[in-house]
Amino acid sequence: MQRIIQHQETLIDYDSPQLFVAYDQFKTQYLCLLVECSEYNDKFLCVPITPSRLKDFFSGWVELREIYDNPESDELFYADVVGVIKDIQLIPIARESLSEKWLPEGDFYFKKDNRHEDIVNSDVVYQLSQEQIQDLLELLKYKPLLEILSQQQGIEAEIV
Repeated sequence: MQRIIQHQETLIDYDSPQLFVAYDQFKTQYLCLLVECSEYNDKFLCVPITPSRLKDFFSGWVELREIYDNPESDELFYADVVGVIKDIQLIPIARESLSEKWLPEGDFYFKKDNRHEDIVNSDVVYQLSQEQIQDLLELLKYKPLLEILSQQQGIEAEIV
């Protein structure tokens, strides 16, 4: 199933977002960094990030390069953005094929005011497209898979 991200908050803006936080349909948050810019599209390198690591980044305890060099999961993605950052498909990228020029310089620390508590701990508001709704409905056909996933996540839900 493809992952579609939505813009959550721009952290650095210079004529357009340079660094922003996004979320996908599974409530996973991503830190996305502008790596290429052209007149047609912007390309972002996106890495899944947990709320606690995002909070550490906002507090200036973790440098940006460290987040991309040592991601919490083995997943890295890029996203091609044309226009507004909305309903953007993430495209997996292998770590070994990642260009060094896409990685941020070292020694960049970000310090955000105390309002970061809101972004890290707030519930995500969903706006699903028709395609996303269809994907979810298709997924609902696989009840055993849903039962396994709900057990792994500790979700108490009755699957009808």
